[in-house]
Amino acid sequence: LDRKLIKKTKPDYVIPFAKTKEECEKIYINKIRKSFFAPKSMIDSQEVQKIRGIYMPYWLYSFEKHGETHVNASKYSHRSGDYVYYDDYTLTTNIDAECNGITHDATSNFSDRLSEAIAPFSVKEKKNFSAAYLSGFYADNEDVDKEVYYEESSQMASKHVSSKLGKEKEYRKFSAKPSVNLNQKSAALALFPVYFLSTKNKTGDRISYAVINGQTGKIAADIPIDFKKFFIVSLVLAIPIFLLLNMIVTISMTGLIILSILFNIISLIVLTTQNKKIEYREKNMDDKGFSFKHKKIDIKNNRMHIEGITLSIIIVFLTMLSPLILAFISEYPGIIRYISLATIAIIFIIMIIRKVKYHDKDTSIYKPIIGLLSSVIVFGLNPASDIYYYSAAIFSIFMAILSIYNIISKYNILTTRKLPQLGKRGGDENA
Repeated sequence: LDRKLIKKTKPDYVIPFAKTKEECEKIYINKIRKSFFAPKSMIDSQEVQKIRGIYMPYWLYSFEKHGETHVNASKYSHRSGDYVYYDDYTLTTNIDAECNGITHDATSNFSDRLSEAIAPFSVKEKKNFSAAYLSGFYADNEDVDKEVYYEESSQMASKHVSSKLGKEKEYRKFSAKPSVNLNQKSAALALFPVYFLSTKNKTGDRISYAVINGQTGKIAADIPIDFKKFFIVSLVLAIPIFLLLNMIVTISMTGLIILSILFNIISLIVLTTQNKKIEYREKNMDDKGFSFKHKKIDIKNNRMHIEGITLSIIIVFLTMLSPLILAFISEYPGIIRYISLATIAIIFIIMIIRKVKYHDKDTSIYKPIIGLLSSVIVFGLNPASDIYYYSAAIFSIFMAILSIYNIISKYNILTTRKLPQLGKRGGDENA
């Protein structure tokens, strides 16, 4: 145990817990109760009591600038005939600046998004590290090098000082925009107080996190949507809205088709965006610390990801383009119409290839595409009977409604994470 402890970097500072566990339980419950569609299980007493206080490692950056900085500026002078004259200046400023307290979490296990959401910590209240502060709490070790966040922290410090300098009257007088580059003064390791609560979903394969700043009480939580609550509320609201619109607005046959097309296009855009976010999130590419810790990239999966995005872009582009094409040529029979319908057929072929080649890949975008194409085909063929229009519109809107289920499912994926898996540390297969 002593040998393992020696290998870890000793923290320089610690910010003690100022909020009690009971206070954080109330903060968490108030947060969840304000989220109308949150699952009831998230405020179950047994779940809430699982809140744990953990000292999380943070890098504490400090930057400084002592000396002169030069900024070029110009000011309108006068006009003579067709010429406008400006006077050029060089503004020289003697800077004596320090920027302290820029923090970033130093562990790959802590999401940057959640870490930033509960910031800032008041580093003025930091204490010199003592193991006595850890009594009664958990503590995590740093596994992210301080260089990972150096450039980002340096830019934040430089931007802050440049902004302050730009507000000086001399700089405002000449409309000068200073850019000050600061030098790193130090990068200390500190332990900051954070309360954690993880809640499993119904299937037990994913968890949502809630984190609370143990110093200020600021909370950030991933809150999924309860399907039952959402659809009950949607149904209750849909009935009076439908009756009200039915009394005020009269939708024509063509208008209903266009409305169904619009619904499916919106669903398609939302689902495509969510798919990209999920693929990015599941690989933890949104966390610099995790990316630093796990530098290896699966080339095969990366190729599939790029190819999948390319096919999705083609599908979305052709699908969204089809209504515009058919809208202009619906009055012109013959080969042009068949070429347009052939374009729609290409979309179906791409969908089938994608499904066969990557059978385990998500195909939720097919629902709005199929709904969209059903309306587009009827709109393009321009049949004589109204029954075709209404049937296509009803089917198309039904597919858009089914897409809502997928949209909520993907939202819940984005608000949860896979169960953390412990890496293999040796031993046999039964270890």
